[in-house]
Amino acid sequence: MRNLLLTIYIFISLIHFGQSNTTFNALNFNTTARISALGGTNVGVFDHDPSTSLLLPSNLTKEQEGSLLMNYVNYFADTDIAILSYIFKINEIGIFSTSLTYCNYGQFDYADPSGDFSGQQFSANDILLQIGHAKRLTNNLQMGLNLKFVGSFYEQYNALAFASDLSITYYDKSKDFGSFILVKNLGGPLKKYYQSGIRYRLPFTGELGINKKLEHAPIRFNLSYKHLERWDMLSSNTENDNSLENFGRSFFSHLTLGTELLFSDNFHFRFGYNFLNRMNLQPTSRPGTSGISWGTQFKIKKLIIAYTNAKFHMSGTSNHISVIRKIK
Repeated sequence: MRNLLLTIYIFISLIHFGQSNTTFNALNFNTTARISALGGTNVGVFDHDPSTSLLLPSNLTKEQEGSLLMNYVNYFADTDIAILSYIFKINEIGIFSTSLTYCNYGQFDYADPSGDFSGQQFSANDILLQIGHAKRLTNNLQMGLNLKFVGSFYEQYNALAFASDLSITYYDKSKDFGSFILVKNLGGPLKKYYQSGIRYRLPFTGELGINKKLEHAPIRFNLSYKHLERWDMLSSNTENDNSLENFGRSFFSHLTLGTELLFSDNFHFRFGYNFLNRMNLQPTSRPGTSGISWGTQFKIKKLIIAYTNAKFHMSGTSNHISVIRKIK
């Protein structure tokens, strides 16, 4: 009973923690091709793909040892994101993941208060270092931990922070069923952009999900419930409107659906639907494909290449490329 009360207390504290002003939002970027193709939902599986264990450290397995992951994202608004990750084993301790993420937001023009440009420019960048480890609890259950150090460098303003992720993955290979729970970005700033009385926190968030592969068809369905720390994620809802419609919209804004078509070990096709992106970013007159993503993956000998196209808005599309190679 004491452990249960302690767990409830920690969970309530974390929810309160997630309601404050936040910064370092690069910690929540969905960047790898597989995760982005599924609408941003994580996948609770134990397989050879190291891209799932970057965001879900409890997915780390010995099959991923020696895997090198190179990922590039051509984001909208002149933003580019690059990731380099490697999975290795330390004898008698276990499997570890390491990664370096670089986010370049482009060049910006200096202007004075009247709007006159000086002809000079400045840059804005985020750099993220991560190390992760997983420990097997039972044959089907693992827990994992990510430790992250992030630095933001915006013109003359710099900030540093330390964060951690905790996750648990359950996967029954005989039934092709998996589930997970993830708590992200526990920690705090180490250095502020500038000294002030404002207390900024990291973008804490929680997520849980399930996935199931059909027994007689090469299809895996994924469903996740994101943002456990906050109920109303929609900009269109009003605080005084408690209608059933608003309740339904708020509930579905937490859901992300993903489907994987596993035609063979050498070819996969993926599709995702993000309700929150669809509701918040679609134009009223032309909804188009906002919130929809798709991707494919090819395996050529020991090289795995994955590509994803994710639609946020009619004027905002991101392209993701992941390359995985076993080097050990």
